[in-house]
Amino acid sequence: MSVSQDSSAVVHLDLRAGAAALHSPSAVRDRVARELGRAGLPEPDDPLFLVVDTPAGLTDHQSQYELLAGYRAVGEVRLLVLLVGSAPGAFAGEEGGFQPDRRLLRPAVLRSSGAALLWAGDLRSARTAREQPAPDDADALAVLVDVLSVPDVYLGVLHGVRSLPEAVAAPGVRLLEQDLPPEVRDRAWRDALKRFAGEDAELAPDVLSAASSGADLPEPLRGLVEGRGGRDPGHREPGGVADDAHRACADALDHAEDALAGLRALPGLVRSSRREAFEADVDRARRAVDDYRDLVATALRGGGEARSAAESAARLAALGLRVPSAEGLGERIGEGLKEFAWKLLGQGIALRSVAQRFTGLAGRVEPLPGSALLPRLAALPHARTDAHGDVPG
Repeated sequence: MSVSQDSSAVVHLDLRAGAAALHSPSAVRDRVARELGRAGLPEPDDPLFLVVDTPAGLTDHQSQYELLAGYRAVGEVRLLVLLVGSAPGAFAGEEGGFQPDRRLLRPAVLRSSGAALLWAGDLRSARTAREQPAPDDADALAVLVDVLSVPDVYLGVLHGVRSLPEAVAAPGVRLLEQDLPPEVRDRAWRDALKRFAGEDAELAPDVLSAASSGADLPEPLRGLVEGRGGRDPGHREPGGVADDAHRACADALDHAEDALAGLRALPGLVRSSRREAFEADVDRARRAVDDYRDLVATALRGGGEARSAAESAARLAALGLRVPSAEGLGERIGEGLKEFAWKLLGQGIALRSVAQRFTGLAGRVEPLPGSALLPRLAALPHARTDAHGDVPG
């Protein structure tokens, strides 16, 4: 079973055995749910049923086909029936000749616009109608079903068969994979996998540039990479302790910058009061920066010491800090990662390069605990003033 980007999924059902279990809409829905769950796929909006059956089963399993055609879905339900084997009136051997009735009978539900029949009379690769090669090869059916399980191939075959009279086709399919010697087939698979995976090489500069900027990322991945900029308050609660300390720090730095500008002017060069005012403003700025630094250290330590998320949130709230709710964020990030993967693979980027992009992305958005940030904070210059207003050291 396969899925495409347009929310369609091919659901494979074999009615040659166990058809009686599909006796009600709920039984059919449970069977479809098991098939989708086994493939790790969600319920599709437009289910594509690939049903394997025998010509005689078309009439024997009429109720099952009606249940499949009436399957409740958001979009359109389509049925592609792959028939295997001879019709009830087929050739009965050299002495028996043909039986009187060789018609392919099908119920009315399979005459709708969303249904088509693909009749593979045998799986023996016979070159003529009278040639009797080895018995049917079950592996041949498995390969054919696997090919038809690709949504784009399924829809192409369905459209092609629908354009034929009575929407029935009896193709002669010769699969190259089964004609190749085992060593040639294995080599072809290995080469294909190598091309798909790509070489173990560094990413191109343009790819690295795009990965660093985050410009090609879907939301919310772009927001995680770019973060906040400018004077965005971030996690500070307006009017809270952290916001007041940040504002006091910013105001003190602005005053010190204004005082420095005045000190450079002519009055500042000749008046000692201007220099004293500048030194006082710088001292206030140092104290404000150190106070804000201490608040940041307290917040980082408090989050790590908390025994639960609720206790951590309460400690941060006491400092005037808020932590945005992560409800629903994981699901949106998952959808963003899926969209990003489809985009890269659609551009023909090798799987190894896609994995490198995701590794680099994970390194940029990985959350760091407060205990890991404390050493970085301690490494920053820390100037305290003594009781006389002088800077130690």
